[in-house]
Amino acid sequence: MNEKEIVIVEDKSKTRKKRPTFQSVKGMYEILPEEALWWDKVYLVVKEVAKFYTFKHIETGIIENGELFERAVGEENEVVQKEMFYIKSRTHNWVLRPENTASIVRAYLEYGFSSLPQPVKLFYFGPMFRHENPQAGRYRQFWQSGFEILGGENDPIFDAQIMLVAFRILKDLGLKDSIIKLNSVGCRVCQPNIKKKLSNFYRNNLKKIPKEYEDYINSNPLKILDSKKEEMCDLNEQAPVILDSLCMACRGHLKNLLEYLDETSLPYELDNTLVRGLDYYDKTVFEIFVPQSNNEKLAVCGGGRYDYLTEMLGGRPTPALGFAFGLERLISILKERKGNNPINREKKSKVFFIHVGEIAKKKSLSLVEMLRENNISVMESLSKDSMAKQLALADNEGIELVLIFGQKEVYEDSVIVKNLKSGIQETVLIKNMVDDLRKRF
Repeated sequence: MNEKEIVIVEDKSKTRKKRPTFQSVKGMYEILPEEALWWDKVYLVVKEVAKFYTFKHIETGIIENGELFERAVGEENEVVQKEMFYIKSRTHNWVLRPENTASIVRAYLEYGFSSLPQPVKLFYFGPMFRHENPQAGRYRQFWQSGFEILGGENDPIFDAQIMLVAFRILKDLGLKDSIIKLNSVGCRVCQPNIKKKLSNFYRNNLKKIPKEYEDYINSNPLKILDSKKEEMCDLNEQAPVILDSLCMACRGHLKNLLEYLDETSLPYELDNTLVRGLDYYDKTVFEIFVPQSNNEKLAVCGGGRYDYLTEMLGGRPTPALGFAFGLERLISILKERKGNNPINREKKSKVFFIHVGEIAKKKSLSLVEMLRENNISVMESLSKDSMAKQLALADNEGIELVLIFGQKEVYEDSVIVKNLKSGIQETVLIKNMVDDLRKRF
C-alpha cells in the first residue's frame, strides 16, 4: 500500500458524547436558570395583582386523596379515568393533584375558612400532574397560577372581578391584546334541559360523531360540545344555543355580568361552544385568548363558577368561582414576544372605596381600576351594599381615607373623599380624583 492509499479512520467512540446515566422523567417540566427570570417575572406580577385585589396566598399539598377528585371532577371524567398519578400504597388512595380547585375547596372546608369574613379570596402558584402524552406545550408536570373567590353573595360582580384580575395580569405582562370568551352552562334548574336538547341534537347527527364521544351523548353531551377536534367544530357550531335554554336566574346573572364587563371596557365575546372540561362548573365559564403571529389564538387561562363544589365535598352550598393560568404556555408566549424584565414599582398608598346603590355599584369596578392603574392601592367590599358595613370594614382595616360613590356622585361625575379620623370630607370630580389623592398621601 503506497502513501496515497493510507486512510485514517477516526475513533468516534472517543468523541461521541456519553449520555448521562440518569435523565429527567419524560413529561416533567424543569425550570433551568436561563428560564427562571421569566418565571420570576410572572410570579412578581401575580403577587402584586393579588395583593392589590386582596387575595391571600395559599399552597395546598401536592399529594391528595384520590376520592377528592373523583367527587369533584367526576368519576367518568378523563382526568380521573386516565390521567391521575396514583401513589403506590397498601392503605391509602393517594394521588398527585391533577388540578387545584378541588384542593382549595377542601382546604376552605377543612380549616374553617367559612368563619372568616366572606368572601375569602385566595391565590396559588404551583405544579400539577396528569398522565398525558407529552407534546409541545403539554407536560405531565405542569404549573398553574390560580385565583379563587369562595363564600359571600352569589353576585355577578365577582364574575366580572375575577375576569378583571386575570386580564390585568396579562396586561401587566405586556399581553394587552387578549380577549375573553365566555358562556353560561346553566345551573341545576336549567342544565337538565340543556343536556336533553344537546343529546337529541347529537343523536340525530350520530354518523358525524367519533366513536370515542358516543358514550357522552346520554351521560354528558357537554363533553362533546367541548371537543376541540377539527371534525367536530362545524357540527358543534350548529348545536343548540345554550343561552336560549337558561332559566330566569341564570339569564339575570349573565345579563348583570355583561353589564359589569361593559362598564370596565374589557374585550369579550360570547361563545356557545365554550363549556370547560371539568364537571363542577355552573353558570359562568370563560377562557382568555392571546393572538399569535400566525393569526391563531391560544388560550392561556380558563375558569368559571363552581357553586355546588363545596356541597359535593361535604360542606354547605357556597358561591365560588375562580380561574387558572397555564404557566408554561404563558411563559412561552412571553418569550416569543421578548417581554421586558420585571420592574420595581413604588410603594402604594391605601384608600377604601365605598359604593352606595346599584347604579354606583355597576360603575365601581372601572373607578377602582383607575386608581390601581395610577398606583393607588384601594380596598373595597363590593358585595356589601350597606354603607355602614363598608365604613365599619374600613375602620377595622385601619384605613383613614375613604371614597364614597353614590347615585348623586354618578350623575355629577364626582366622588366624596372623607377622612375618617378628622371627619372632614369634600366632593372631588372624578377627573381630579387621582391628583387629589396623591396630595393627601
